[in-house]
Amino acid sequence: MLLVADIGNTNVVIGLFEGDKICGRWRLASDTRRTADEYGVFIEMLLSRAQGGSDRIEAAVVGSVVPVLSDVIDSALRQNCHAPVFHVTHATPMPVANKYAKPQEVGVDRLANAVASVQLYGAPIIAVDVGTAVTLDVVSKDQEYLGGAILPGIELSAEALARRTARLPRVAPHEPHHAIGRTTVESIRSGLLHGLAGAVDRLIEEIWKELGYETKTIATGGLASSVTSRSHIVKEQNEDLTLIGLKEIYSANKS
Repeated sequence: MLLVADIGNTNVVIGLFEGDKICGRWRLASDTRRTADEYGVFIEMLLSRAQGGSDRIEAAVVGSVVPVLSDVIDSALRQNCHAPVFHVTHATPMPVANKYAKPQEVGVDRLANAVASVQLYGAPIIAVDVGTAVTLDVVSKDQEYLGGAILPGIELSAEALARRTARLPRVAPHEPHHAIGRTTVESIRSGLLHGLAGAVDRLIEEIWKELGYETKTIATGGLASSVTSRSHIVKEQNEDLTLIGLKEIYSANKS
């Protein structure tokens, strides 16, 4: 079995793979105040639910966009998995060539999404990750990671509205019932959710113009359904895209 940890700004997502099948998936809060011992307790409890527990784990794979948590999670995994830990970085050889102008600046999660998208759906493709930030990642016909776009996620936008205005409330990103909001809360929800889907569609159209051809699209992330339910372009989603990408990168480097 292979344990994969995706350390994001909001959550640490842990997946357990038996071959290509994911047989367990859990989310822990990304909290830089927690120690390796605290994360170790959580990981031990989660693994106790898996058949065979930690004894069957051959390796752990870590991809992180929160550097301060990388060593903490590494230590927690080594304590509980008793298996080697493989860290994926921008410099790790992978099936998709990194053609970012500054390769060291691209997040590991974005590269993992690119790798998994090509593996599962083929190239060219655009992966849309709807999380704390929303990222669009473009893979060309030649399976080259070109870059993409980044914009604020729903919760970041809602928080910014509440903090920087005197009378607008903090609104949870629930489904809006109307495009024309009849209350302030409804109006904010309409703007956040319909606005995000519209922004994603416009960005994809602009990307297609630059590429000179259209691509497949796939959404992932905790709020992916907020885009796929409204987008005219992005209709399919895969919640495990980042975990699968990290697993594929590890498999390509296993030897």
